[in-house]
Amino acid sequence: MASGEGSRQWSSLPSNLIHLISTKLPDLSDRVRIRSVCKMWKSSVSVSDPSPCLPWFVSCDMDRSDEIVYYSLSSKKTCKIHFPQQRNSYFLGTAGGFILSCQDSSSESISLFNPLTGLEISVPNPKEFEEFSVVSNPFQKDLLVILGNILDSDETFVGLIRPGDEAWVIRRLDMMLYEGVCLWYDGMCFINEYGTPTWTGDATTRSILSTVPPPPRDSRPMSPRYMLETCGQILLIFTHMTFIDKLEEIDFTIYQLNKVGGTYQWVKIRGIGDRMLFLDYVRSFALRASDFSGFRGNCIYFYKDDFKRLRLLLCRHDLETGTTEVLPNFSGKWSTWMIPNLSESN
Repeated sequence: MASGEGSRQWSSLPSNLIHLISTKLPDLSDRVRIRSVCKMWKSSVSVSDPSPCLPWFVSCDMDRSDEIVYYSLSSKKTCKIHFPQQRNSYFLGTAGGFILSCQDSSSESISLFNPLTGLEISVPNPKEFEEFSVVSNPFQKDLLVILGNILDSDETFVGLIRPGDEAWVIRRLDMMLYEGVCLWYDGMCFINEYGTPTWTGDATTRSILSTVPPPPRDSRPMSPRYMLETCGQILLIFTHMTFIDKLEEIDFTIYQLNKVGGTYQWVKIRGIGDRMLFLDYVRSFALRASDFSGFRGNCIYFYKDDFKRLRLLLCRHDLETGTTEVLPNFSGKWSTWMIPNLSESN
């Protein structure tokens, strides 16, 4: 074969075939590589296809405040991205491939930025808010939802903002969340504080539509750390932490919101089937394992602190066996899950 003939054959592959291959790639980094082969391949591979993509676990580097560390579940590799604009910042959550960050551990300067494209979007300063975090899921592009407290007040709020808005839209809640969780889904707001009924309300009018009795108390210490929607179902996830021989062990109890006898109740479930749950400090979301080759469902991906070695441990818990394994090659701080996105706009 003459020199150059092979490259002509590669570049002459049908555009639709290249596009089809790219939609089967599980990791966005693979799509970046295939776009780098030649101009024709680049034009054939869209950066915004809605094909399923596994999340990256992103964090600030422990030693370099201007570097972002991410762990790819697909490649099982840890990589770093140099991003000096985010020096001394910490992460509040992600939305549509963008990370919401705060400078210098305060809400004085916050922004949305995409570590893959370098695009940074200014976000209005929520001056009256404190201790807030993102509660919208990382797939959501058109609406960013945060939950937090009002300065010098015992009130809890939900803040909403869309790309291009000049100010936050505030929905004050009629309760103070201490160990509670909030879910914003399909125009509805679901709020749960441990040991109290779950409040279900209209997200716009804030009117209470129904209350759901709390789940039965467990003999083990627990807190309602997460609430999420998956496949049209609402799940409430409790965490249990125990210490055995000075080692921290974490277990989970999951309830599903079901209609029983004409009223809604929290019903304990033993497994989540084909789904994989992803948890960070306050947020949670789910994916179907069958959408990704080599991954199994009925698992929870989460992280915990290794205070002795000053690092984070990314873990996978198998609900069927009740066992937890530590995934290798990761350490960092201010961590969250991100759905990687090469789009140039939010």
